Amino acid sequence: MALRYLIALLIVAGAGAYARVLDTHRVAAVVPPKLDQLPAAFGDWRSQDIPMPANIAKVLGADVTLQRVYENSSRQRVELFLAYFSKQAVNSQIHSPKHCLPGAGWTIVSTEPTRVDLPGQSQPATRMVLQQEGVSEQMLYWFRTRSGSVTGEYALKFDLVRNSLARRPTDAVFVRYVARDQAAMRDVMSTLQQPLNGVLGSAGLQ
Repeated sequence: MALRYLIALLIVAGAGAYARVLDTHRVAAVVPPKLDQLPAAFGDWRSQDIPMPANIAKVLGADVTLQRVYENSSRQRVELFLAYFSKQAVNSQIHSPKHCLPGAGWTIVSTEPTRVDLPGQSQPATRMVLQQEGVSEQMLYWFRTRSGSVTGEYALKFDLVRNSLARRPTDAVFVRYVARDQAAMRDVMSTLQQPLNGVLGSAGLQ
């Protein structure tokens, strides 16, 4: 019992020291990305911005968000959600969809890493297949930091440590697309990827 207590005490002390080291290396971001500068309409697609309820915004803790639904003349819909966090903490990182979706009534059917071929680049992402009341949707998401695209929660934590020790800001953007039709999602993603790169790049996010 005493040995277990000692091990637990060492782990807690080590975690505290680890967090303090990262805090001393943290550099604040200067300019947040202007997410609302992304095209609201293009080709056959038009969009509507969806306000986020105050209680959800408080739990999320993001500094800037954009929740937008694109729809074309065939009534296909693609949801885009962006959330910018000016800094990440060791014990308080960006909420993972894996934790939030079940609470919202969605069943996660599958989760897998993937790459999406877009104009000029191959975008790494996490693909999730979701179901709710007989409706199936596909989600693609990733994180953008000072190091580039990060696709997993553990990789995001490692990226946080790396940027902290390199004295780079630990800000990040969560990027998420949701749609029923994969081709429609690819169409919107392909058009928005370069403008998104420009908006995030202007804030230092690679």
